[in-house]
Amino acid sequence: MPVDILSEVTCVQNIADGTFRLVLDAPEIAEKARPGQFAMVGFGSPFYDPFLRRPLAFAKAEWGRIEFTLRVVGWGTALLADISTGDQMPILGPLGNGFEKPEGRAILVAGGIGLPPLAFAASRWKDVVLLYGEKTASALCHLPHELECEKDIATEDGSDGRKGLVTDNLEEHIKKKPGTVYCCGPVPMLKEAVKICRGLNVRCYVSLEARMACGVGACMGCVIPAINGYKRVCKDGPVFDADEIDWEALGD
Repeated sequence: MPVDILSEVTCVQNIADGTFRLVLDAPEIAEKARPGQFAMVGFGSPFYDPFLRRPLAFAKAEWGRIEFTLRVVGWGTALLADISTGDQMPILGPLGNGFEKPEGRAILVAGGIGLPPLAFAASRWKDVVLLYGEKTASALCHLPHELECEKDIATEDGSDGRKGLVTDNLEEHIKKKPGTVYCCGPVPMLKEAVKICRGLNVRCYVSLEARMACGVGACMGCVIPAINGYKRVCKDGPVFDADEIDWEALGD
């Protein structure tokens, strides 16, 4: 069961262009959090402004602390990035369904800010390769450097790692050592990864993002098209078997 607590901020750190590391003291949540799950993070404002909390995937949970990696894309994330050590923030979590640990090889495909939940998985699992892509070197964040696993880093402009898309080498990695594929990132990236996995008859799981109001499945504000109707990203996901999703209806 999720818990709703006030959590103290222990670290706010700029780790890449417009990207921040946020660490909070939350032992009740840290002991339960699994890779792929998320929390609804509030602002602690006495004026309830912004009113709605923001969903953030766990990047790490250990020693009584939880960590998030957030990229400033709007007003809410800008406010979260501007908080200070010692501030109190309301946190509801852990929420959603996380990644199921594979029996064998795990091939993790992370595009942009889709990295945190997969980095969390890589820190907990063995026999892992992490494919991580960004547009340019200044957007690459620190998480992969902390992981003791095989890594394949790509930037679209070639300023760091190999030049190209994160999915360019996916087929090569699957053929080199088959396993279960786990993806998180922009929808076009997810669609390409799913296409490759289907062509090679490989099991694929995706973590989806959506705007959320409640985070617990009550408001129906984060529904996505699935093969058998609609699914709630917060309650039925955010991790889905790729074959559950109606990719054509989902759009980009």
